[in-house]
Amino acid sequence: MNTPTYPVVQFLVARGKGVALALSLLVLIAAWAGGLATGQLWLALAGTAAAGVLLGLLLSYVEVLRIIADTLLPKY
Repeated sequence: MNTPTYPVVQFLVARGKGVALALSLLVLIAAWAGGLATGQLWLALAGTAAAGVLLGLLLSYVEVLRIIADTLLPKY
């Protein structure tokens, strides 16, 4: 029987925390760059809040994915 592989799940289990941090940092940098370029401080502050929320959501997603991978997926 051919056991299915899940390369994206394996990638996110192994490197999910770094991916979450990188994406959140990218949003933070983009928000501050946009806010400073346009002179709109509220944009930078809203982007900071959005980056924080995104980081929390992505880290929780990675944690749930790790639990699912540990309990439901076959071991390789």
